[in-house]
Amino acid sequence: MPVSKKVLRPRRLAWQIIYKALDRDRRLSDITLELLSKTNFTDREKRFTVELVQGTIRMRGRLDYELKKVYNNDWDELLLKVKVLLWLGAYQMKFMDGIPPYAAVSTSVTLAKAIHINTAGLVNAILRIYSSVCDEQMDEPEDETEWAEYMSHPDWLVRKWSLFWSREEVRDMCEWDNEKPTIWFRLNNTQMSIEERDEFLKENEFEFKTWEHDDRFFHVHHTSRLLNNPIFDEGKISIQDPAGGLVVKLLDPQKREIITDSCAAPGGKTSFISQLMENTGKIRAYDSHMARLKKFAFGMARLKVNNVDAEMADMTTKKLTRSGKMLVDVPCTGTGVMSKRADLRWRRTIKNLYELVQIQRDILFNVGDYIKKEGVLVYSTCSLEPEENWGVIDHFMKLNPNWEVESAEKYVPKEYVDERGALYTFPPKHGIDGGFAVRLIKK
Repeated sequence: MPVSKKVLRPRRLAWQIIYKALDRDRRLSDITLELLSKTNFTDREKRFTVELVQGTIRMRGRLDYELKKVYNNDWDELLLKVKVLLWLGAYQMKFMDGIPPYAAVSTSVTLAKAIHINTAGLVNAILRIYSSVCDEQMDEPEDETEWAEYMSHPDWLVRKWSLFWSREEVRDMCEWDNEKPTIWFRLNNTQMSIEERDEFLKENEFEFKTWEHDDRFFHVHHTSRLLNNPIFDEGKISIQDPAGGLVVKLLDPQKREIITDSCAAPGGKTSFISQLMENTGKIRAYDSHMARLKKFAFGMARLKVNNVDAEMADMTTKKLTRSGKMLVDVPCTGTGVMSKRADLRWRRTIKNLYELVQIQRDILFNVGDYIKKEGVLVYSTCSLEPEENWGVIDHFMKLNPNWEVESAEKYVPKEYVDERGALYTFPPKHGIDGGFAVRLIKK
């Protein structure tokens, strides 16, 4: 039976998104937004496309590992366009509910005919064999390189994590990254009370759960339905993980303070700072990219934040007005948030890590000069890597002995504080994004 165009079109778009992102080395989210915006897809088709794209890229390592077992030739020699077809078909069989193997095979073969007819026979043969074994549980390989592929993470990162975590912790972290992520929302309680929020969610039949440490943070069963509700456009809620909220609480913003946010875009932490300040005082916000600042400005307007002045600047060299309190949320590898950015694990390299460490040092050494005596600087990352966290801080404090760490215990729950007094969240343990932040006082 021929495959209908309606069934085929989200799958074809998923193939186009993945192929274009990998072939041109562009961010998956950018390509997804760009190509989806040109369609007349229903919400259901959009959700299906995004799930297929994100899931396939998230699990491409495991899919490679398993497809190699049923392909008799050199997997590395296969064209990228064929690999993407095979990943998509295999992902639907292995990880998507409600799609029978024959449907995954037939849609993939039809796609192959449209993309390059000579590949259809190969795609058909490989996926038919795979469909007969995909439900079998393959044993975890002992070889470290194969194990990294099986856990669908780059070999360099798994080997690195294995230097300071147990194999069980590495497995837990990989499995966390491989799960569909929970999207958290933060209530903007300058625009809506907690009671009003709860009443709204119940009236609109949203199943929701609040975070145990701060009930302004919550997640719902149908994320896309809430994002498409006027409550979001009206700025009464925003997307933010509780881990980001903890960083802001470590900064401890107070009403009428003047605070510098030195790496502000996209603005989640900035808007929460403003919220805790009750939209009083002043936040001086900076970012080095104009495109990000435009999105930042849109977000501030949506949330009705009006105490922020934003400016484009390179924080490794920018001369600042002296400040008594500053957030330094530096660019980083993002290894604590890879569950939410499916392609990030495949785009990062060990070279990126060392390049980012140098940028982090340069930013910290520059902005630290503009903190007043007895002033506060909160350095934060969404990384789990020691080099980007305590490594940067130890280097800074060794050359700047007039700084000291103030323990995070006074500002955040003790379970999120490491043995040296920094905020540290480990996703499999804490159930939220991973990251690091330390509160420094200038003496």
